[in-house]
Amino acid sequence: MGVCRDDRVPTMNSAVTERSTVVAVSHQFSSDLGGEVAILDLSGGMYYGLDEVGARIWELVQEPRVVEDVQGVILEEYDVEPEIAKRDVLTLLQALVDRELVEVRDETPA
Repeated sequence: MGVCRDDRVPTMNSAVTERSTVVAVSHQFSSDLGGEVAILDLSGGMYYGLDEVGARIWELVQEPRVVEDVQGVILEEYDVEPEIAKRDVLTLLQALVDRELVEVRDETPA
């Protein structure tokens, strides 16, 4: 899925679950690079790159969205096993939250 590499130690912000509502933060700039995405963290000056699937997830979280819905879109659009999609979406979103590029707004009721 996505690639989030840097030398900073990520801060542990809110834990991302399937019921979390997540959204990209405003202090970033992103650009489509032919199906992939480059993200600049304006507050920290770090660049991040996301592959095609990561770019699609990034596109989806430009508006507040429940993680389970993001997982559903990935399952519909890509040939991937459900458990792998769920795990990889959660992993990428947690990495983006830890790097303060995405925030967890709340949990939706069970």
